[in-house]
Amino acid sequence: MKCRLQMLLFALLAFAAALFSSAVAGRANTELQQPKAAAQDQAQEPEPEYSEDEYNAYDTAAKEPDIQKRGSMLIAFIQKYPKSKLMSYVDSAYKSLLFESSNNKKYEDLEMLAEQWLKLHPNNFDTIARIAEAAEKLGHDEKCVQCLLELYQMQPTGSMAYNIAHTYKKMKNRAKYLEWTETVFKYPEFEADFMLRLDLVQLYMDSKDLSKASEYARATLKSADSVKEPSTETQRQLRKVRHACYDIVGRNLIEQNKNAEAIKAFLQALKMEKYGEGYYYIALCLRKEEKIDDAMLWYAKAEQQGGEIAPKAKENLEQVYKALHNGNLTGIDKIYRRAKEQPDTL
Repeated sequence: MKCRLQMLLFALLAFAAALFSSAVAGRANTELQQPKAAAQDQAQEPEPEYSEDEYNAYDTAAKEPDIQKRGSMLIAFIQKYPKSKLMSYVDSAYKSLLFESSNNKKYEDLEMLAEQWLKLHPNNFDTIARIAEAAEKLGHDEKCVQCLLELYQMQPTGSMAYNIAHTYKKMKNRAKYLEWTETVFKYPEFEADFMLRLDLVQLYMDSKDLSKASEYARATLKSADSVKEPSTETQRQLRKVRHACYDIVGRNLIEQNKNAEAIKAFLQALKMEKYGEGYYYIALCLRKEEKIDDAMLWYAKAEQQGGEIAPKAKENLEQVYKALHNGNLTGIDKIYRRAKEQPDTL
């Protein structure tokens, strides 16, 4: 009897323990399920990232048809909602506004809008470039060149240096133009830009600095030789450029009393284009070198070529011929005949 009672108690205790364990597990499952359900409810109803007023302010600004008003409204939005989740859309809208102003050639709007944007985004390369573009079109040269200088500091390139040089030329700032043109020459993509070098030749010729003009004439010739596969029009242009540069080099060599080198330069100029001055200066160099017979032939060639130098060539030829022929011109026609027959070589 006692044994059976103990077995009954043991079974009751086991049953009670099982009930307790089941109750605890059920309560735990309920507690675990409640946060999950709450999370699901929260996912179904997320908090908005921006308010309705905030969105309406952006939407109204973005749809404003007037360019300047749209810009002001977008700026006002940024100032009122500096941490807005819509900021990327506002940035895009403003940049589109700058593009629209540029594309429609509304440069006054572009300049104003870009300057407003730069205040909020200092040192922004694209925005400074927009200001430079507008300033250049509006003739605000000082503002333009200052923007270009800032851009060059951020990203130095040959094309940017060229734009700076061009702007200084437009401003008639010779010193700065020369400085920045020299900077341009350092970039390999401008190695064959012979016209840019020729511009400096002209600049120094205008100021009657033959020595510097000759220096850049040599640089122009070297640059011209770098041109690859020139078109027919470029070939024609190159002949004229080489003609002018060889002539300037020759004149400078005459001033240095380098007559033999000067003759070579003038012969090269004559290969490009025949002209009276080329023949005349060769005759002058030959006369200095006391090659009188040759000098007379080249004076005759200069006269035969014609042009403004022809009377002076005739005068010099007759002077030299008379000195050799007892003061008369008998037989001078032979000089003219030989001049026609002789090729332009020495």
